[in-house]
Amino acid sequence: MKRIFAFLIAYLINFTWLFAVNTDDFFVLLKNQDYIGAKELVEIFDNGELRVSLSTLLDLMSSKNPDQSPVKLDYTDPKEIRFVKRLIAGYQQTYASKQDNLQAYINFSEALKLSDELDNPILTKAALIALLDLFRFEIFIGSKQYIPFLERFIELKSDLTDEVLVILYSLIFFSKADDDINSIDSQYYHYFDKLDSIFTKIPESHAFYPKYYYEKGIYYKIEGDFEKSEDFFLKADSLAAKNNFLKILRGDIAWQLAAINMQNNKLEKSKNYLQIAKGLSKGLRDSFYNDRLTSLIYQKENQYDSAYYYLRKSVDIEYELGYKNNTLESSILTVQNQTDKLKLDKLELDAQNKKIKIWTLGLGLALLFGSVIGVLTYKNTKRKQLLAEQGKILEEQKVATLLKDQELATIDAMIEGQEKERQRIAHDLHDDLGGLMANVKLHFNSLQEKSVSNKQELYNKTNELLEEAYQKIRAIAHEKNSGVIAKQGLLRAVNQMADKISQSNRIAVSVQDFGLDNRLENSLELNLFRIIQELMTNIIKHAKATMANIHLTNHGDLLNILVEDNGIGFDPKSIKKSKDGMGLKSIDKRISHLEGTFHIESEPGKGSTIIIDIPI
Repeated sequence: MKRIFAFLIAYLINFTWLFAVNTDDFFVLLKNQDYIGAKELVEIFDNGELRVSLSTLLDLMSSKNPDQSPVKLDYTDPKEIRFVKRLIAGYQQTYASKQDNLQAYINFSEALKLSDELDNPILTKAALIALLDLFRFEIFIGSKQYIPFLERFIELKSDLTDEVLVILYSLIFFSKADDDINSIDSQYYHYFDKLDSIFTKIPESHAFYPKYYYEKGIYYKIEGDFEKSEDFFLKADSLAAKNNFLKILRGDIAWQLAAINMQNNKLEKSKNYLQIAKGLSKGLRDSFYNDRLTSLIYQKENQYDSAYYYLRKSVDIEYELGYKNNTLESSILTVQNQTDKLKLDKLELDAQNKKIKIWTLGLGLALLFGSVIGVLTYKNTKRKQLLAEQGKILEEQKVATLLKDQELATIDAMIEGQEKERQRIAHDLHDDLGGLMANVKLHFNSLQEKSVSNKQELYNKTNELLEEAYQKIRAIAHEKNSGVIAKQGLLRAVNQMADKISQSNRIAVSVQDFGLDNRLENSLELNLFRIIQELMTNIIKHAKATMANIHLTNHGDLLNILVEDNGIGFDPKSIKKSKDGMGLKSIDKRISHLEGTFHIESEPGKGSTIIIDIPI
């Protein structure tokens, strides 16, 4: 028994999958008006009732002949079959000689509702196409009932055929928006440009090409180019003649050709086309257009009695069409209002039945969510605090590393410069002073010889050589005392440090100098650089500043250094008592060793200024 039950479940699941796939494929073919392909697909369906329903729908849509027996709606049928039967009933009422547009609208709306319940977008688009076709044929001028259905179809469009249908429906309904053809604006041309672009991607064998050429004919008719308009209508008719399913379109084409020839005063040719149109026409709407055009032809032939007769007929039909459409729209609004009221009543009843459950569940969920949010908020706060602390430590380490690298680079450069200076001095001593001293020694030894006759002259020459050696030694000593700090000097080193800090931190550091045209003694420049470096380290670590300025001013025998920032500031008295003041104390000792002065100007919240004066 269990095995049989499992087999039945597996069969039902497999059957449902097969039904869904084949039904979707059928309606895709139907949307593309591939009626032959749809017929071949229907023949392979296993479900007999489904096969019969789909076959009936296919015959109805391909022939536009509603002479089949009225479909029987059974609410015990599966939703998919009920959907197909609702479409059949709606199309039967649409194509009947005495159309029942309201019932057609109700059946198509029920089909749309069933497709929503099945959550199948392909079936939903089939129901929307049915509703849009109903409005396209039966709504006369100025109706807006189609808008929500077209907007929903636009939301669901998923392929090139959908794009074409959207534009075709837009063009058709746009032309129905106003009975004055001269009022067409750029929106119409925008739709038409899109249509041209899309049809470059579609093969001419597609069933939509006759409709495309028909719309091109309408376009050139609006433009007043009747020759091109007639050419496109003839191309559309030529393609439509190959398709037995496009008889209604051929009737519309014949009417348009009759209208163009009437405007060109080719009245006999116009009558012939109009006769073809009447033979292919269906419904009250076609009768209106045929009688109105007949009246215009008789008027051009000066047969005013016949013209008046057909004009009266067309006016009577126009009133009837207006009544039909007003009745249809009023009925549609009534159906929609009734549906909305039923929905509201159901919603109100459901709300009353679920009110207590919702409140209980809501309170429980609120308590649960509140607890969860509280825990998550606490953890998130702690995590942010930890990340902020880690970020601050990393930033401080980054700054310390940067400053250390700057100091090491400066010291390395200074050592390299000193080594080069030593090499230069050694070369000067060896190449220049060494040779000079050897010459002095030679002259000095000559003075000891008794046989030398020009001792006075030799003595004077020796004295001159010693004086020259003395001057060279002084020159070498003077060059050494000029000092070297990495062959660049204090000002350039400070500028490089400011650039690196500005690039690596959120502090903009600027340097201004005055009177530093000449270099200072090497050890003094190095000491001053380390003092400024230590002050910048303090600003980065403690001041929380966004800007800092370094001023270097040479007053002749005094060098003034001013370092200021826009940070949080501090109380100079309290900072000297804390561990954070160790850096400032170290700077103070360095400045005292250089016999300079050190002054701090700062208040909490107002930044700080450090003023240093060093004798040079």
